Amino acid sequence: MATSTQLTADQRLVENERSKKLTQVGDTRLAKTSVENVNLDNSDPKAGNVPTVTVDVCWDVSDADLVDASGKSVVSPNRADLGWTRFIVANYHFRTDPLTGWRVASGEDLQQPPCKA
Repeated sequence: MATSTQLTADQRLVENERSKKLTQVGDTRLAKTSVENVNLDNSDPKAGNVPTVTVDVCWDVSDADLVDASGKSVVSPNRADLGWTRFIVANYHFRTDPLTGWRVASGEDLQQPPCKA
């Protein structure tokens, strides 16, 4: 689940792909995850001071393709099959929902060597 800027980015991506009648076939795998930072400061949720966790994710799309309505791949042959994204996961409802209130708030692709699948 997503919230904030990540939710907006995900919605735009899906709307764009649907408008072009594109479909993903195959799966994206998480090859590796790494918790980089945990901050449980919940001092002022209205001002955005909420608990956050920074997670780096190495993804593998070697078994995934993006195809048009006729089933033809639209993926560049130069696409990287492995890469890293850093996600900030936040809980804006920590006081009332400390366990299941976590949502991906933002994501940023990292420029670093890919992990091994």
